[in-house]
Amino acid sequence: MAPNPLDYFAIQNTISRYCFALDSKDFDLLKQVFTEDVDSIYPFGRGQIQGVQNVAAAIKKRLTHITSQHALTTQHIVIAADGKSAQVTTYFTGVHFGKGKWEGQEVTAWGKYVDTLILFPEGKENVLPGSSGQWLVSKREVGFIKRLGEEGVMDGE
Repeated sequence: MAPNPLDYFAIQNTISRYCFALDSKDFDLLKQVFTEDVDSIYPFGRGQIQGVQNVAAAIKKRLTHITSQHALTTQHIVIAADGKSAQVTTYFTGVHFGKGKWEGQEVTAWGKYVDTLILFPEGKENVLPGSSGQWLVSKREVGFIKRLGEEGVMDGE
């Protein structure tokens, strides 16, 4: 059976919601991106982080003191034959603008998110009309390809 074509857009919306959460500092929005028990690996801090609350806390600690803009670029989505999960690789660019003593400085990161998403057919928020339900990230590995700029921006005041 072919995947529902609207699920591709639903998956894209979930991954883009992540960027909006980070840049708007609305870290509660991450509950609409990740499963409660998400298993993630980030290239900063502790590395492996489990649970949406812990992911949100780690990202909040890292980004609260700066302004950022995260943009998604090339993306490859493969929905499983049963339509209940998907493997997604998404390239990103994140620009982080310093404040305080780092005003006028920035650090840019290029990398990719490698995600496993699970379909929740009922009971979730922000379901794209016509899609099979809400897609949430259950596993994420973030990898940097390159970073350029003043790393002190990420250290805060």
